[in-house]
Amino acid sequence: MAPQHPAFARLVKDRGPWPAVVAHRGASAHRPENTLAAFRAAAQLGVPMQEFDVRQLRCGTLVCVHDATFDRTTDAARVFGPGLPVAAANWRQVERLDAGSWFGSAHAGERVPTLAEALATITLDGIAMIEHKHGAADAFVAAVRAADPSRCVLQSFDWQWVAQVAALAPELAIALLGPTPQCSTAAAAIGSARAVGAGMVHWHAPQLRRADVTAAHDAGLLVCSYTSDDELAWHGGAALGIDAMCTNDPEAMLRAAAGATRI
Repeated sequence: MAPQHPAFARLVKDRGPWPAVVAHRGASAHRPENTLAAFRAAAQLGVPMQEFDVRQLRCGTLVCVHDATFDRTTDAARVFGPGLPVAAANWRQVERLDAGSWFGSAHAGERVPTLAEALATITLDGIAMIEHKHGAADAFVAAVRAADPSRCVLQSFDWQWVAQVAALAPELAIALLGPTPQCSTAAAAIGSARAVGAGMVHWHAPQLRRADVTAAHDAGLLVCSYTSDDELAWHGGAALGIDAMCTNDPEAMLRAAAGATRI
């Protein structure tokens, strides 16, 4: 039985015979990751879900960035010197950063978006899969409640944080990310997912087996995988019965899915 939260129900409805396409950090194969440009590009493709990373600044603002520093995906090392931690920065610093030039000159001037900006773009037509990297549970809950909770999923490798979200806002959709040092298989995560009220287990694709997917489905959970970028992996995920698959190249996966469903 599929989870009843509107975000999960919508994902199941949009899935079709192939796993649902989840844009990993937006359309990150062709746009700078975790930027509005990447989110808009994926939205224009019509993907049902977008996954992206969020951290909290010192001032409390939630921003879309994967790493613990800004060095890899912005010009922060030039502007402020190497190694500025995201958690130590404030919004006045972050809004000065160029988050696009590292990816190519055509993307110069792209900015680090806030979570609110990301949600305003993604949830117009799709589901936002928000990966917590750092920050307080109550701040994330407030941001989702201010947007469209029916189109958001909160997830983390920190399962205690997910439990905090569930306690604060049991109406929100949540997922467990793994593997973790404490849990090595998706099947082993099922008990924890059910205990916390999660509707999805999100797991590293190469470590998923058919038995894991079947056990999750039998427990009423959806299964998402990360991160697959070639047809062999996509067909393999479909064969396993995975519900959704993260990819950096959602355009290519959509083409592959269209071809597979015509056979």
